[in-house]
Amino acid sequence: MRPSVTRAIPAFLLVFLLFASVQTPLLQSSLESPTTPMLSSSQDPGVSDVPTWRVGDKWIYSGIFDPTLLVTNTGVQATVGEINGDTTMEVLGITEQSVDNMSVLAYTLRSSANFDKSGVSLEGYDGNVYITYSQTEYLRVSDLASLRSELDMYIRFVPYGISSLTQILGDITITTSYSPVSETYDFPLRLDEQWTTTTTSFAQWSGSSDYITPFPPPVSDTNSTTWEVASVGKPSNAYGQTIGYGGCNASYELQSVNSDGVSNGYRWYCPEVSNYAWLHTEDDIGLTIDFRLKRYIPIGASGVDEYSNPGTRDMCLNVDLENPITALNSPMGVWVNASTSCFSNIDNIGIELRHETTGSLQYASTASNGTAYFTLQVGDAKDSSATLLDWASHGIVARINPSSQSPTTTVGVTTVTLDEFIVGLDLIASEDLAKVLRNRSGTLTELNSLSGWNVLPGDELMVEVGVQNRGITTSATSTLDVTGPDGQTTAYTLPPLASYSAHKVNFSWTVPEDQSIGVLPITWNADPNDVNAADVNEGNDIAQLAMFVGRLPTPVVENATALTLEEVTLSAANSFDEDGGNITCEFEIPFDDGTRTWDYITLPSDDCSVNWTWMDDGDYPVQVTVLDEERDETTATLLASIGNRAPKIEIKSARSEAKVEHPITLYAYANDSDSEDIWPGVVDVFWPDALCQEGYYTRVCTTTAPTEGIHTFTAVGTDDDSSTTTATIDIQFTNIAPHGTTIALLIDDAFLESDEQQIWQLDEDEIVNVRGQALDSIDDLESLTHTWWPDGQEPSLMYTYSGRVSNFPMMWSTSGLHTVRLEVTDSDGVSSAVNERWVNVRNVPPVIEPLVSILPIAEGQSITITGNSTDTPSDRATLVKCWDVDPGIDSDDFGGADDDCDIKGDELTYVWNRSGTHTIIYHVTDDDGAQTSEVLTVEVLNMPPIVRLQNLACMAYQTCVMSAEQTIDSANDIDTLTIVWDLDITVDSNGDGIKDNDADLVGTTVQHIFRTSGMVRVKAMAWDENPERPGQATMVIDVAPPERNSIEQISAGLIGEEANSVAQFGLLIGILLLLALLTRRRKAPSESPWAGSEEGMLDDAFDTPTMIEQAQARRPSTPPPMSHFIQESVVPPTQQIDPSFEAPPAPVPEMGGNEAGPPIPEAGLPDGWTMEQWGHYGHQYLAAQGSQNVTFSQNGTELK
Repeated sequence: MRPSVTRAIPAFLLVFLLFASVQTPLLQSSLESPTTPMLSSSQDPGVSDVPTWRVGDKWIYSGIFDPTLLVTNTGVQATVGEINGDTTMEVLGITEQSVDNMSVLAYTLRSSANFDKSGVSLEGYDGNVYITYSQTEYLRVSDLASLRSELDMYIRFVPYGISSLTQILGDITITTSYSPVSETYDFPLRLDEQWTTTTTSFAQWSGSSDYITPFPPPVSDTNSTTWEVASVGKPSNAYGQTIGYGGCNASYELQSVNSDGVSNGYRWYCPEVSNYAWLHTEDDIGLTIDFRLKRYIPIGASGVDEYSNPGTRDMCLNVDLENPITALNSPMGVWVNASTSCFSNIDNIGIELRHETTGSLQYASTASNGTAYFTLQVGDAKDSSATLLDWASHGIVARINPSSQSPTTTVGVTTVTLDEFIVGLDLIASEDLAKVLRNRSGTLTELNSLSGWNVLPGDELMVEVGVQNRGITTSATSTLDVTGPDGQTTAYTLPPLASYSAHKVNFSWTVPEDQSIGVLPITWNADPNDVNAADVNEGNDIAQLAMFVGRLPTPVVENATALTLEEVTLSAANSFDEDGGNITCEFEIPFDDGTRTWDYITLPSDDCSVNWTWMDDGDYPVQVTVLDEERDETTATLLASIGNRAPKIEIKSARSEAKVEHPITLYAYANDSDSEDIWPGVVDVFWPDALCQEGYYTRVCTTTAPTEGIHTFTAVGTDDDSSTTTATIDIQFTNIAPHGTTIALLIDDAFLESDEQQIWQLDEDEIVNVRGQALDSIDDLESLTHTWWPDGQEPSLMYTYSGRVSNFPMMWSTSGLHTVRLEVTDSDGVSSAVNERWVNVRNVPPVIEPLVSILPIAEGQSITITGNSTDTPSDRATLVKCWDVDPGIDSDDFGGADDDCDIKGDELTYVWNRSGTHTIIYHVTDDDGAQTSEVLTVEVLNMPPIVRLQNLACMAYQTCVMSAEQTIDSANDIDTLTIVWDLDITVDSNGDGIKDNDADLVGTTVQHIFRTSGMVRVKAMAWDENPERPGQATMVIDVAPPERNSIEQISAGLIGEEANSVAQFGLLIGILLLLALLTRRRKAPSESPWAGSEEGMLDDAFDTPTMIEQAQARRPSTPPPMSHFIQESVVPPTQQIDPSFEAPPAPVPEMGGNEAGPPIPEAGLPDGWTMEQWGHYGHQYLAAQGSQNVTFSQNGTELK
């Protein structure tokens, strides 16, 4: 049978969600048991109690998922294939949890994995699926039962090479809780033991997914599962495959069946790794899952090999019972032993003992030997794993007192078994211990007491029966007699059976093909010879199962015929079962799911008859499965032929009359009653003779007619099965007025686009071609009259034209918004509406030709510059042309500083008396205030001063006035000149090694008294703001001797600047002789006035400074500083300056023969000039003299 599956969920997403749904039983057994030595070959582990594990223990599994059958059954167009990935499980903690009105200790187990699968196909794309998986489970410490789980899954699909189309298939959280708890294991485990668990799960989804919308609502589901320890040894399957982990040679194989007796799969529990070593499930929807152990990483163990050996580690808390099996409501002694390997001091350790089923919590402390003793009342509570062997089994848990250890990290656990019948020996032969493996045409089915013992002729049977000891003592070796369905009895040896142990035997038998319908018994008798005389109940030593041999049911089906939307009865009511009893049927009905592909739904029927209605036509094969009371089934195919219904169509319009070429809307109302789509179905409407604005295929048709009269329009409706229906409508069309007038502007036969406000943008005086056109009936088009008002600012301007189209040239001379209007009138005098458009005329700013750069000019030099500008013809006469000669000053206090009208007109004649870079702006403004400007920079060169001197004649010791007032420079510099004088260019008065640069006096006019006569060459140096280029000139002063009498002449020879050293020496000798004579007269005659040393006398005379020396001491040693000459007014004209003052250095003549300068003018050197000055500055002098009246044109050439 094929279940109905929602197609909206891709197959691989469904796989993982189903995987999530089975994770709780899959993971709930991941726990620790007391250390068991690793065995080298397959062995029986005997009896294994509940394990104890520690925080941090890890198990790593290799997972394989095969959804092939699931995908095939769902019909989903997706490809998945086998999916592989590793899952890591880790113990995170131990906490108290509340479940079933009990407080229990629970392990927190975290499982995580990252899966990826390539080659997945989704919606036509191939790509990779990536799954991030995480699950947290809470497992009861006492028996490893699952309390609840929280699963998180993030799934995304990435198409090959198109990562931008990545789809998040799901970000999902599924929370599942169980009541009662889901108990997979019934500890202690032993071979051949059976138990049944019944639990109700409650699942709730949250998160987001584009493929599961909406999420399933919270749902409860009750399931019963019967478990059996079927075999022991090394984990393996029928194909000889095993696990990747090297140990686990003594493991239990646990097989499970559901409440219908159908196998759910198997798992191998391995005591040495405290977990399952292999889990295999085969879900009834077609999903196969295998988890096999790869690595085990126990915390605190020594000698561990993660891939094969768990190593060894002690139990931190070991719980020992007085009796592992006891009667109901009896007291029991319990010892809890603390290990020295876990505790440094085992004395006085607080212990909590928990019998959680009864709610009992007891506290005690260990003695010096590390043991704490308790007396426990076991009670009579049942557990959720029902079995024939006992009343119940409960875990007894010990932990460190939580007041001294929090959180809990150390626990110990053991199991106590309650039995209401405590006997020494009781061998039991029970039907519950029997099972039959049926092979029917290669299909293996396990039969048990739940499924019933039903077979058919030709079935190959493997029959297994067993005996179990419910007593507390071991039985002796005896015999087991088995009588098969053929009546033959076979005796088998029954080995000794320990408490609760079982023994099974099996044999094969094939049901004969001619076996008649009826019951065949299989009987087995334990210890028929009463070897075990202590058996307290020999009445349960014999068991029998009734094998019923039947026949397959016979299906009888009837084909059906109907139209779509018509309920049809599908019947297999005449089917029957030859071996008697009732039959039921399942109808697997195909139907169109709306995607043009088939989906299936399975409907059960007790009377083998169902009613169904198909929305779409076609031949549908219905698979009918007939089932009898023995669960035998036969299938047959019923063919349902469903005919199509033609669509319905009708045309309606709000009007029956319209004007020619005016649109009229026609509505086609159509439906396909048997469409698989929602009402009104899919009906294509085609208008063969109407030019619909919406196209040929449309339900709403906006159309018209070009001529007057009645026009018929037809609509044809076609359904999804190509059936057609036709409908028509008549419309009367009448005369129309001109309409659809359009106004266009063209430039060079190209249409001018308007802006987003439907306004044309033009320039002043721009000529365009104005075109008008209107729509009308064909007869009126050529006789239309076009009336134009092309300029709303000139109401009297009007043009009239005839014809279909009108054209005329037009321009607008004033800026602003202008209105253009058009009215069209037909021959019947009916006019169109006035069409009005707008033209925005943009002012065109003036255009200025770029100003030509000019060469640098000299200070004071006049220059003429001519600007050239233009504009549209209507603006040229009103242009205002100006020059702003100083953009840094707002001379008119209007606008900015660079828009002054200092000089009007195109021509500028101007002189700059200040050197530097000067900016001038030529700007032109039209009548709309639009302004255009050009900027020109003029480089004005600084000219050195031209010093003009005249030779003088002066007299020594009289004031001599020297003037440089004839010096010339630019008007801006003339008042700020600095002039210094070197009074004798043959003497280096400032001691700098240059004789003709001394700054002896400062000022335009200076006075000096020459002390000596003769010809003196005096030099004047002048500089403006550029001290690097001074002007200079030299003049000759003829100093005449002073006019003196004889006495003055003699005095001048003895003292002063004209003193003669010889005369002075003679005078000195005379004075000394006179003093000697006077002295001799005062002394004795013998005393000579020259008795002393004459040389010493002369030396003494010269020890006192003479007048000459005093004069020399008063003479300055250096010129005065320059700061004395900054302002001419500071130093009086005749004041002699400090010799330390240094004048600016004279220009150093360039090498190369240019010292000669230009040719000397015919009139000779300028007044006051020297040849040296002429050699350096002659060119500039001539340029300055020649540029006084030079005028330049706009291109920089000189105008003659």
